[in-house]
Parts: sequence; C-alpha cells; structure tokens
Amino acid sequence: MKPIDESNHALNFWEQLRGGGFTAAVIGMAGMVAKILLSTDPNMTWGKAVRHTLAAGIVAWLVNEGLREVQMAEGLKTACLGISGATATHIVDFVIEWVKARGQSELVKIKKPNSRGKNRKK
Repeated sequence: MKPIDESNHALNFWEQLRGGGFTAAVIGMAGMVAKILLSTDPNMTWGKAVRHTLAAGIVAWLVNEGLREVQMAEGLKTACLGISGATATHIVDFVIEWVKARGQSELVKIKKPNSRGKNRKK
C-alpha cells in the first residue's frame, strides 16, 4: 500500500464517485439486474429488486475500493465488479451471519457459569 496522499484529503463523496466509484457501482448494479432478469423467483417484488440492486452497487463500490491498489488487467477488475454485484445479496448475508457468529462466540466467553449452585464443592 502506498502512503496516504495529503493533497487528496479534501476529496468529498461526489468527487470520489466521479473518480471511478460511480462506474464500479453501475457495473455491480448491472450484474444484479442481469441476475434478477434471469431469476424465476416468484417472491421477487419491485421493492425487493430495488433493494438488491442498490446493495449490489454498494458492494461493487467497496470491491472497487479494495481492488484500487491491486495490479491486474482492467477487464478482470470489471469482471470482479460485475460478479460482486451479482452475488451482493449472498455476500451481505454471509457477512451478517459471520458477525452474528462472532458476537455469539464472544458472548459465550463473557458469560461464565455461576459457581454458587448445587454442584459447588464444599
């Protein structure tokens, strides 16, 4: 990773989107739209489709930020963005389940059994 460039600290959200983030989000959203169009899910509603498409755009933008420092062919980066957009709902579900499992394991560590019960040695 290269050091933080102090001259770029003034970039706001819109300038970052114009710098490539918007394109990444659109590619991810296109991947999700393709997945929705090919889907035969009877439970898909317009609202659900919009939520999935927006989630795909966010995930693709995050993947783009992660791949910004990686040296690879531009076509391969574009493919990664499209795939991440198409699988965005699975990625988000995985992350939520992982965080929940991690939280549960930490709770188990914190909650210790009470030693003042029937089984306490005298």
